[in-house]
Amino acid sequence: MGAYYNDGPFTAVSGEALVADRLVKLSTTTVIYADAGDEPVGIVTDPVATATPVSVRPLTGGIQKVTGAGVIAAGAAIYCAADGKVSTTAVGTQLGVMMTAISADGGKGAAIVWGPRGGSDQLSARGGACELFDDFFIFDDEDDWIDTVSDAGTIDVIDEVNGVLSIASGATAQNESYVSSIHEVFKFLTTKRLFFEARVKLTEANVNDANIIVGLSDTVAANSLLDAGAGPMASYDGACFFKVFDGVVWQFETSNAAVQVTTANAGAFATATWYKLGFLYDYNDGVTAKVTPFLDGVAGTVHDLTIAGLEEMHVLLGVKAGGANAETLLVDYVHVVAER
Repeated sequence: MGAYYNDGPFTAVSGEALVADRLVKLSTTTVIYADAGDEPVGIVTDPVATATPVSVRPLTGGIQKVTGAGVIAAGAAIYCAADGKVSTTAVGTQLGVMMTAISADGGKGAAIVWGPRGGSDQLSARGGACELFDDFFIFDDEDDWIDTVSDAGTIDVIDEVNGVLSIASGATAQNESYVSSIHEVFKFLTTKRLFFEARVKLTEANVNDANIIVGLSDTVAANSLLDAGAGPMASYDGACFFKVFDGVVWQFETSNAAVQVTTANAGAFATATWYKLGFLYDYNDGVTAKVTPFLDGVAGTVHDLTIAGLEEMHVLLGVKAGGANAETLLVDYVHVVAER
Protein backbone atom coordinates (compact mmCIF):
# COMPACT_ATOMS: atom_id res chain seq x y z
CA MET A 1 0.00 0.00 0.00
CA GLY A 2 1.28 3.45 -0.85
CA ALA A 3 1.42 6.12 1.81
CA TYR A 4 -1.13 8.91 1.55
CA TYR A 5 -3.42 11.04 3.69
CA ASN A 6 -7.17 10.44 3.62
CA ASP A 7 -9.93 10.55 6.21
CA GLY A 8 -12.18 8.37 4.04
CA PRO A 9 -11.95 4.69 2.99
CA PHE A 10 -8.60 3.46 1.71
CA THR A 11 -7.86 0.57 -0.64
CA ALA A 12 -5.74 -2.38 0.48
CA VAL A 13 -5.10 -5.95 -0.70
CA SER A 14 -6.78 -8.76 1.22
CA GLY A 15 -4.53 -11.37 2.80
CA GLU A 16 -7.49 -13.76 3.18
CA ALA A 17 -11.15 -13.93 2.16
CA LEU A 18 -13.00 -11.16 4.01
CA VAL A 19 -16.64 -10.40 4.84
CA ALA A 20 -18.08 -6.88 4.97
CA ASP A 21 -18.34 -4.96 8.27
CA ARG A 22 -15.49 -6.86 9.94
CA LEU A 23 -12.41 -5.40 11.63
CA VAL A 24 -9.05 -5.85 9.92
CA LYS A 25 -5.42 -5.35 10.86
CA LEU A 26 -2.26 -4.88 8.83
CA SER A 27 -0.19 -7.94 7.94
CA THR A 28 2.93 -6.85 6.05
CA THR A 29 1.44 -5.48 2.80
CA THR A 30 -2.10 -6.87 3.18
CA VAL A 31 -5.04 -6.67 5.57
CA ILE A 32 -6.47 -9.68 7.42
CA TYR A 33 -9.09 -10.16 10.13
CA ALA A 34 -8.24 -8.66 13.52
CA ASP A 35 -8.71 -11.16 16.35
CA ALA A 36 -9.12 -10.84 20.13
CA GLY A 37 -6.39 -8.63 21.59
CA ASP A 38 -5.35 -7.22 18.19
CA GLU A 39 -5.32 -3.56 17.25
CA PRO A 40 -7.44 -3.09 14.10
CA VAL A 41 -6.92 -0.29 11.59
CA GLY A 42 -10.30 -0.33 9.89
CA ILE A 43 -13.50 -2.09 8.84
CA VAL A 44 -13.99 -3.86 5.50
CA THR A 45 -16.78 -2.36 3.38
CA ASP A 46 -17.39 -5.27 0.95
CA PRO A 47 -16.85 -9.07 0.82
CA VAL A 48 -13.76 -10.09 -1.19
CA ALA A 49 -11.65 -13.14 -1.97
CA THR A 50 -7.96 -13.53 -1.07
CA ALA A 51 -5.44 -11.29 -2.86
CA THR A 52 -8.15 -8.84 -3.99
CA PRO A 53 -8.30 -5.04 -3.63
CA VAL A 54 -10.68 -4.13 -0.82
CA SER A 55 -12.05 -0.87 0.57
CA VAL A 56 -11.45 -0.28 4.29
CA ARG A 57 -13.07 2.38 6.48
CA PRO A 58 -10.30 3.67 8.79
CA LEU A 59 -10.89 3.87 12.54
CA THR A 60 -10.78 7.63 12.93
CA GLY A 61 -13.58 7.85 15.48
CA GLY A 62 -17.31 8.28 14.92
CA ILE A 63 -20.13 5.84 14.28
CA GLN A 64 -19.47 2.61 12.35
CA LYS A 65 -21.34 -0.58 11.43
CA VAL A 66 -19.80 -3.63 13.16
CA THR A 67 -20.45 -7.38 13.33
CA GLY A 68 -21.07 -9.05 16.69
CA ALA A 69 -19.66 -12.33 17.95
CA GLY A 70 -22.83 -12.88 19.98
CA VAL A 71 -25.56 -10.99 21.79
CA ILE A 72 -24.51 -7.42 22.65
CA ALA A 73 -26.73 -4.85 24.37
CA ALA A 74 -26.88 -1.20 23.42
CA GLY A 75 -24.47 0.70 25.66
CA ALA A 76 -22.08 -2.24 26.11
CA ALA A 77 -18.32 -1.75 25.90
CA ILE A 78 -16.92 -3.65 22.90
CA TYR A 79 -13.61 -5.34 22.17
CA CYS A 80 -12.05 -7.04 19.17
CA ALA A 81 -13.01 -10.73 18.82
CA ALA A 82 -12.13 -13.57 16.42
CA ASP A 83 -12.56 -13.08 12.66
CA GLY A 84 -12.98 -9.33 12.84
CA LYS A 85 -16.10 -9.37 15.01
CA VAL A 86 -16.71 -7.46 18.25
CA SER A 87 -17.74 -8.78 21.65
CA THR A 88 -18.13 -7.72 25.27
CA THR A 89 -15.25 -9.97 26.37
CA ALA A 90 -12.60 -7.61 27.72
CA VAL A 91 -9.49 -8.75 25.84
CA GLY A 92 -7.08 -6.04 24.71
CA THR A 93 -8.08 -2.40 24.36
CA GLN A 94 -11.71 -1.33 24.43
CA LEU A 95 -12.73 -0.31 20.89
CA GLY A 96 -15.83 1.69 21.72
CA VAL A 97 -19.47 1.38 22.74
CA MET A 98 -22.49 -0.22 21.03
CA MET A 99 -25.25 2.22 20.16
CA THR A 100 -27.74 -0.41 18.95
CA ALA A 101 -28.22 -3.98 20.15
CA ILE A 102 -26.98 -7.10 18.34
CA SER A 103 -29.20 -10.15 18.87
CA ALA A 104 -27.00 -13.04 17.64
CA ASP A 105 -23.57 -14.11 16.41
CA GLY A 106 -23.02 -12.49 13.02
CA GLY A 107 -25.60 -9.77 13.64
CA LYS A 108 -24.75 -6.18 12.82
CA GLY A 109 -25.26 -2.91 14.63
CA ALA A 110 -24.05 0.68 15.01
CA ALA A 111 -21.24 1.48 17.42
CA ILE A 112 -19.10 4.41 18.40
CA VAL A 113 -15.70 3.00 17.40
CA TRP A 114 -12.74 4.99 18.63
CA GLY A 115 -9.60 5.55 16.61
CA PRO A 116 -6.31 3.69 17.17
CA ARG A 117 -5.24 3.45 20.83
CA GLY A 118 -8.48 4.83 22.17
CA GLY A 119 -9.50 7.82 20.10
CA SER A 120 -9.10 10.09 17.13
CA ASP A 121 -6.55 12.87 17.41
CA GLN A 122 -8.54 15.85 16.27
CA LEU A 123 -11.73 17.85 16.80
CA SER A 124 -13.89 17.22 13.76
CA ALA A 125 -17.17 15.91 12.41
CA ARG A 126 -17.15 12.59 10.57
CA GLY A 127 -20.13 10.98 8.96
CA GLY A 128 -23.11 11.70 11.17
CA ALA A 129 -21.20 12.57 14.32
CA CYS A 130 -19.93 15.64 16.15
CA GLU A 131 -16.76 14.68 17.96
CA LEU A 132 -14.32 16.21 20.41
CA PHE A 133 -11.07 14.47 21.31
CA ASP A 134 -8.22 16.16 23.19
CA ASP A 135 -5.04 14.31 24.13
CA PHE A 136 -3.65 17.45 25.80
CA PHE A 137 -0.40 17.87 23.94
CA ILE A 138 -1.01 21.56 24.60
CA PHE A 139 -3.52 23.45 26.73
CA ASP A 140 -5.30 26.19 24.81
CA ASP A 141 -7.19 28.38 27.25
CA GLU A 142 -8.21 30.87 24.57
CA ASP A 143 -9.80 28.89 21.73
CA ASP A 144 -10.91 25.49 23.09
CA TRP A 145 -10.83 25.53 26.88
CA ILE A 146 -11.34 27.97 29.71
CA ASP A 147 -9.95 27.69 33.24
CA THR A 148 -11.66 28.73 36.44
CA VAL A 149 -8.88 28.95 39.02
CA SER A 150 -9.15 30.33 42.52
CA ASP A 151 -6.79 30.52 45.47
CA ALA A 152 -3.44 29.95 43.71
CA GLY A 153 -4.42 26.86 41.74
CA THR A 154 -2.59 25.98 38.51
CA ILE A 155 -3.61 24.38 35.22
CA ASP A 156 -1.21 23.25 32.49
CA VAL A 157 0.01 20.34 30.38
CA ILE A 158 2.85 18.45 32.08
CA ASP A 159 5.74 16.31 30.79
CA GLU A 160 4.19 12.86 30.77
CA VAL A 161 3.75 10.13 28.17
CA ASN A 162 0.75 10.58 25.81
CA GLY A 163 -0.02 14.14 26.91
CA VAL A 164 -1.55 14.89 30.33
CA LEU A 165 -3.37 17.94 31.67
CA SER A 166 -2.73 18.83 35.31
CA ILE A 167 -5.52 20.62 37.23
CA ALA A 168 -4.29 21.65 40.70
CA SER A 169 -6.18 23.36 43.50
CA GLY A 170 -4.64 25.74 46.00
CA ALA A 171 -3.25 24.41 49.28
CA THR A 172 -6.11 25.39 51.59
CA ALA A 173 -9.33 23.52 52.28
CA GLN A 174 -12.07 24.40 49.74
CA ASN A 175 -9.57 25.79 47.20
CA GLU A 176 -10.72 24.70 43.73
CA SER A 177 -9.79 24.65 40.04
CA TYR A 178 -11.88 23.77 36.97
CA VAL A 179 -11.36 23.36 33.24
CA SER A 180 -14.27 23.52 30.82
CA SER A 181 -14.86 23.74 27.10
CA ILE A 182 -15.36 27.40 26.22
CA HIS A 183 -18.68 26.86 24.46
CA GLU A 184 -21.66 24.66 25.30
CA VAL A 185 -21.52 22.46 22.21
CA PHE A 186 -23.18 19.28 23.51
CA LYS A 187 -26.81 18.67 24.47
CA PHE A 188 -28.96 15.73 25.53
CA LEU A 189 -31.47 15.67 22.66
CA THR A 190 -34.69 13.74 21.99
CA THR A 191 -33.42 11.93 18.86
CA LYS A 192 -29.62 11.77 19.21
CA ARG A 193 -27.26 9.62 21.27
CA LEU A 194 -24.06 10.82 22.95
CA PHE A 195 -21.00 9.16 24.48
CA PHE A 196 -18.55 10.76 26.93
CA GLU A 197 -15.26 9.39 28.27
CA ALA A 198 -12.24 10.77 30.12
CA ARG A 199 -9.18 9.03 31.59
CA VAL A 200 -8.16 10.57 34.90
CA LYS A 201 -5.96 10.02 37.95
CA LEU A 202 -5.54 11.75 41.31
CA THR A 203 -2.86 11.01 43.90
CA GLU A 204 -4.28 12.39 47.13
CA ALA A 205 -2.09 14.73 49.13
CA ASN A 206 -4.35 14.19 52.14
CA VAL A 207 -5.89 10.72 52.44
CA ASN A 208 -9.50 10.68 51.16
CA ASP A 209 -9.66 14.50 51.14
CA ALA A 210 -9.93 15.34 47.44
CA ASN A 211 -13.16 16.31 45.68
CA ILE A 212 -13.32 15.57 41.91
CA ILE A 213 -15.83 16.18 39.11
CA VAL A 214 -15.66 14.83 35.53
CA GLY A 215 -18.49 15.07 32.97
CA LEU A 216 -20.83 17.46 31.16
CA SER A 217 -22.65 20.43 32.69
CA ASP A 218 -24.46 23.52 31.45
CA THR A 219 -23.08 25.44 34.45
CA VAL A 220 -19.41 25.99 35.30
CA ALA A 221 -18.53 28.32 38.16
CA ALA A 222 -16.96 28.54 41.59
CA ASN A 223 -18.48 25.82 43.77
CA SER A 224 -19.28 23.54 40.87
CA LEU A 225 -18.14 21.19 43.62
CA LEU A 226 -19.79 22.30 46.84
CA ASP A 227 -17.84 22.81 50.06
CA ALA A 228 -17.47 20.20 52.80
CA GLY A 229 -17.81 17.22 50.46
CA ALA A 230 -21.39 18.02 49.43
CA GLY A 231 -20.83 16.94 45.81
CA PRO A 232 -21.86 18.74 42.61
CA MET A 233 -23.87 21.96 42.53
CA ALA A 234 -27.54 21.81 43.56
CA SER A 235 -28.89 22.72 40.11
CA TYR A 236 -27.41 22.02 36.66
CA ASP A 237 -28.15 20.13 33.46
CA GLY A 238 -25.78 17.27 32.74
CA ALA A 239 -24.14 14.08 33.91
CA CYS A 240 -20.93 13.54 35.83
CA PHE A 241 -18.75 11.25 37.87
CA PHE A 242 -17.59 12.73 41.16
CA LYS A 243 -15.69 11.86 44.31
CA VAL A 244 -16.15 13.75 47.59
CA PHE A 245 -14.15 14.66 50.66
CA ASP A 246 -13.79 11.67 52.99
CA GLY A 247 -15.03 9.40 50.20
CA VAL A 248 -13.45 6.23 48.80
CA VAL A 249 -15.84 5.63 45.88
CA TRP A 250 -16.78 7.19 42.58
CA GLN A 251 -20.37 8.46 42.42
CA PHE A 252 -22.37 9.08 39.24
CA GLU A 253 -25.13 11.64 38.83
CA THR A 254 -27.54 12.84 36.17
CA SER A 255 -29.28 16.18 36.61
CA ASN A 256 -32.13 18.15 35.08
CA ALA A 257 -32.00 21.50 36.89
CA ALA A 258 -32.58 20.70 40.58
CA VAL A 259 -33.77 17.11 39.96
CA GLN A 260 -30.85 14.72 40.42
CA VAL A 261 -30.45 10.95 40.32
CA THR A 262 -27.28 9.75 42.05
CA THR A 263 -25.57 6.37 42.22
CA ALA A 264 -23.81 6.65 45.56
CA ASN A 265 -21.30 3.91 44.76
CA ALA A 266 -20.41 3.60 41.07
CA GLY A 267 -17.12 1.85 41.87
CA ALA A 268 -14.11 2.06 44.16
CA PHE A 269 -11.75 5.02 44.08
CA ALA A 270 -8.07 4.40 44.83
CA THR A 271 -5.43 7.08 45.00
CA ALA A 272 -2.74 7.17 42.27
CA THR A 273 -4.85 5.01 39.94
CA TRP A 274 -5.92 5.74 36.37
CA TYR A 275 -9.65 5.41 35.67
CA LYS A 276 -11.67 5.59 32.45
CA LEU A 277 -14.94 7.33 33.31
CA GLY A 278 -17.64 7.28 30.67
CA PHE A 279 -21.36 7.34 30.03
CA LEU A 280 -23.71 6.65 27.14
CA TYR A 281 -26.78 8.86 26.70
CA ASP A 282 -29.58 7.07 24.81
CA TYR A 283 -32.66 9.19 24.07
CA ASN A 284 -34.81 6.05 24.44
CA ASP A 285 -38.44 7.11 23.78
CA GLY A 286 -37.54 10.79 23.34
CA VAL A 287 -39.14 11.70 26.66
CA THR A 288 -37.13 9.85 29.30
CA ALA A 289 -33.55 9.06 28.31
CA LYS A 290 -31.44 6.17 29.57
CA VAL A 291 -27.94 7.14 30.75
CA THR A 292 -25.50 4.27 31.37
CA PRO A 293 -22.26 4.97 33.28
CA PHE A 294 -19.08 3.01 32.55
CA LEU A 295 -16.14 2.66 34.95
CA ASP A 296 -13.16 1.17 33.13
CA GLY A 297 -15.55 -0.20 30.52
CA VAL A 298 -17.89 -1.91 33.00
CA ALA A 299 -21.51 -0.74 32.81
CA GLY A 300 -23.18 0.53 35.99
CA THR A 301 -26.73 1.34 37.06
CA VAL A 302 -28.78 2.96 34.29
CA HIS A 303 -30.32 6.34 35.10
CA ASP A 304 -33.64 7.65 33.79
CA LEU A 305 -33.34 11.31 32.79
CA THR A 306 -36.22 13.60 31.79
CA ILE A 307 -35.15 15.32 28.56
CA ALA A 308 -37.54 18.29 28.55
CA GLY A 309 -35.89 21.53 29.67
CA LEU A 310 -32.27 20.38 29.34
CA GLU A 311 -29.77 22.98 28.12
CA GLU A 312 -26.49 22.83 26.15
CA MET A 313 -23.46 21.66 28.14
CA HIS A 314 -19.73 22.22 28.61
CA VAL A 315 -17.19 19.51 29.27
CA LEU A 316 -16.32 19.98 32.97
CA LEU A 317 -13.19 18.76 34.78
CA GLY A 318 -12.35 19.92 38.28
CA VAL A 319 -10.84 19.38 41.70
CA LYS A 320 -11.37 20.88 45.17
CA ALA A 321 -9.07 20.46 48.15
CA GLY A 322 -10.56 19.02 51.31
CA GLY A 323 -7.57 19.74 53.52
CA ALA A 324 -4.45 21.87 53.88
CA ASN A 325 -2.66 20.56 50.78
CA ALA A 326 -3.16 21.12 47.06
CA GLU A 327 -4.92 18.28 45.23
CA THR A 328 -4.08 17.60 41.57
CA LEU A 329 -6.31 15.92 38.99
CA LEU A 330 -4.48 14.50 35.95
CA VAL A 331 -6.44 14.10 32.70
CA ASP A 332 -5.00 11.88 29.96
CA TYR A 333 -7.72 12.57 27.41
CA VAL A 334 -11.34 13.66 26.93
CA HIS A 335 -13.53 12.14 24.22
CA VAL A 336 -17.12 13.12 23.41
CA VAL A 337 -19.07 11.81 20.40
CA ALA A 338 -22.62 12.93 19.64
CA GLU A 339 -24.91 11.96 16.80
CA ARG A 340 -25.34 14.98 14.55
